[in-house]
Formats: sequence, C-alpha cells, structure tokens
Amino acid sequence: MMRILLPTDYSEHAFHAAAYAARLMGVENVSYFLVHTYMDADPSVTAWGNMAEELYKAASDGMVHWEGRIRGSAAFHGAKLAKEVVFGPLTGVLNEIARDKAADLVVMGTQGRSGGGLLGSNAAGVVKHSRVPVLVVPANAPLTGVDRILFADDQRRVKAEDLKMLLHIALRTRSEVVLAHVLRNAEEVPRPAVVSLFDELFQAIPHRFAVEEGQDVAGTIDMLAERESAGMIAVLHRHAGFFEDLFRFSTAKRLALHTNLPLLVLQHQGSGDEEIL
Repeated sequence: MMRILLPTDYSEHAFHAAAYAARLMGVENVSYFLVHTYMDADPSVTAWGNMAEELYKAASDGMVHWEGRIRGSAAFHGAKLAKEVVFGPLTGVLNEIARDKAADLVVMGTQGRSGGGLLGSNAAGVVKHSRVPVLVVPANAPLTGVDRILFADDQRRVKAEDLKMLLHIALRTRSEVVLAHVLRNAEEVPRPAVVSLFDELFQAIPHRFAVEEGQDVAGTIDMLAERESAGMIAVLHRHAGFFEDLFRFSTAKRLALHTNLPLLVLQHQGSGDEEIL
C-alpha cells in the first residue's frame, strides 16, 4: 500500500497538487493523508485571549470543507482518505506523520496562498529537510500525465532504495528516464561504472544518458529538461555534495526550474559522503 501525504493550506495551489498526485499515482492500493498545520498566536499577547482555541476551530472547520472538496473531485473517486489537523511547524509535523504512517511520498504545491516565487518557503523547507521523497507541483503543471522524466545524475554512488519512488513512478507511467549529467569541465566524462550501475537499476525502464557542460547546474538542468521535453525533473538530495547548492534557499526557488514542471526530490539513504564511483 502506497501512503502519500498531501499537506494543504486550503489554497488552489494545494488543490492542484493534490489532483496531480491522484492522477499520477491513482487510487488503487494508495492511501492519501490530508494534512493541515497551524501555529498558535503569541501567548504573551493577552488581548488575544482564546485565540489558540479559535485557530484550532478554524483549522478544523477548514479541513472539513477541504475533505469534502477532495472527495468530490473526480481524480479521488474511490480513494482511501484520512485527515490530520496538527499544531506545529509544517516540516516537523510532516516528518512525524511520515514516520508514524510509514509514508512513502509528500506531494505539495510549489506555492502557498501568497503565491510568491517559484518555490515558497514552506515547500523549500520541506524539500530540504524531509525524510521521505517530496514531489512539488507548480500551479500550472498539466494534469495530462508524464512520459519522460529527467533525472539529474551527479556521478556518485546511488542505491536502489534512493531511487525507489522514481522507479515506481516511471514504471507506473511507462515513462522514459533521461539520466542528465552536467559536466563541470570539458575534460570530464561520465564514469563507466556509473553508466553500468544505472543500466542495472533501470533495466526494466527505457533510459538513456544526456550530457551537457555547464557551470550553472540548475540552469543547465532546466535547459536539458526543455530540450528533452521532460514532464518531470527528479533530483537526489544528498544533503552534502555536488547538488547541495541547489537546496540553499537563495537558489531553492529555482528548484521548480520550469514553471510547469513538477520536481521530484529523492532523499539519499546515507551520509552523503560516499566515495565517487
């Protein structure tokens, strides 16, 4: 049973991300958990009195309406749904629920109600600190499916567990996976051992390599995604190493890369300092 967390601020961006998740992953053998978090008002401001109680009531009432809207969506017809309204910061709450529910994936919009930037602060925080894969979905990502996924390869050791969600999505959607490697200098070439490793891991999936030189990793991945007509970009977040700069907040907004391309952020199951193959 696949378990997917759908955090929401009750915005249109969140609804679009939820609908995308349902169309991508289906409803057979999938459980969806609707999650809304809220924070208390400052208790030192005595004039607010029962504000904490009011905030909880507003959050709970909002979830009732949200659940009704989700259940009424054609994409969720027949889906198994549960809901959570939890006090606390979004990233920490999602990690706790992911652990308790043995969740496989978080799917959320790139923006919240404010709509500012390609990747809002909540999405950026979840992407960087989540313990499970995160799929961030732009507001105008088409709901027509995926037939090609661009995976950013950093030429370091990977495990089958690291790529489990990417493999699942590629198999389910029958997508081709393009293994995109950004050369850091003209002399660099993809390592034969890495090519062999990926050939083994993706043996059940159509795949090929795309190589491009570029100092601006995010910009080069963006260009490759456009050139390859990718429907999704996938990145392995190691928390240390070649792609870590992509996850600094100053560049995190660019993780959305294309304004209409969902980004799948896989979480490396290791220390991040393994030897390069």
